Amino acid sequence: MTICPACRSKSTAKLFQVTADEASRHFLNPRQDPERFRNLKSHLSDLWDSATCDIRRCADCGFGFADPFVAGGVEFYNLAWASPSYPTMRWEYARTIEELAGLRTDGKTVIDVGAGFGYFLDCVKNKFFKISDISAVDYNETSQSVLSSKGFKTFSCDIRGENFDRLEESFDFICLFQVFEHMDKVDDVFSRLKFLLKPHGSVFIAVPNENRTYYMESHGSLIDMPPNHIGRWTKQAFDAICRRHGLQLAKCEREPFTLLSFLKHDIVNSYLRKGEKPGSLTEFVRALPRSRAQQIAQGLTALAISPSRLPAWAYAVSNASTLGGNALWARIDKVSSPMGPGVLAEPRSHQASLQ
Repeated sequence: MTICPACRSKSTAKLFQVTADEASRHFLNPRQDPERFRNLKSHLSDLWDSATCDIRRCADCGFGFADPFVAGGVEFYNLAWASPSYPTMRWEYARTIEELAGLRTDGKTVIDVGAGFGYFLDCVKNKFFKISDISAVDYNETSQSVLSSKGFKTFSCDIRGENFDRLEESFDFICLFQVFEHMDKVDDVFSRLKFLLKPHGSVFIAVPNENRTYYMESHGSLIDMPPNHIGRWTKQAFDAICRRHGLQLAKCEREPFTLLSFLKHDIVNSYLRKGEKPGSLTEFVRALPRSRAQQIAQGLTALAISPSRLPAWAYAVSNASTLGGNALWARIDKVSSPMGPGVLAEPRSHQASLQ
């Protein structure tokens, strides 16, 4: 019997299964680097102790998760991606900045876990926090160098590691943007978040919007593939794990649906999904040497696929209020006497309400 990592329910069911070969094709084109592809496929089989991994969902809190629930490590990420890239702005950055504007931040401390190149921290330094009060965590050596050059105190280790054992109640705010879905041992994570937070401190978390994930998977677009993403968080799942650790889910909001953003992501993601099929034209185009000609070929191939997406687009538009945007955002507070159920913020003109 497989227990839900979020709410500990035993009512979980298998949705589908992926193989190590399918997962490897998601991250790498075997035509481009056959040896690296073989190494990744072998690594995933070792990581899962099997050639397959199940995707399950909890009937009680809606949490979706990989089974085995094991995160990719340094070896996986080195094989799957040669170099990292990070967006300069996300909706969750703007939403967190809006939240910070309504809080007292003078003399407060903040740490961004999985900070990338520090684009969010660039937005809040000198506006909400002094540089000396800002810390950042990232494993990637290039990211660490960039973060340090910007003057942020930088850590290269897991917040659950011993380097953080001496930092009890050191931070007023902790940010994890598009990080938590990558993490296993989630009770250890929440225990450490509570340990690191000062009294009345807050955690800001953003994860992929699970409604968009299930839309993509059921309409011929990308699979939210393990072991990169292993958790599909919901408001109910956040509430359950918060309660277990004496924290309070104060707010939980979906990114609003915007048509242009949706179309852009859907065209790209459906093109990438077709490129995972062995022997397909899209796989061949993606394997061409990087050049201007290859970029043009990719663009033309993606546009040629677009008409086949019309039924999926019609579904998305008709269900836009439920579907939402790419992210699910939460504010979690450390309070002396946690209130009952997590409070869901009232919908406002700029946000989508949770269903």
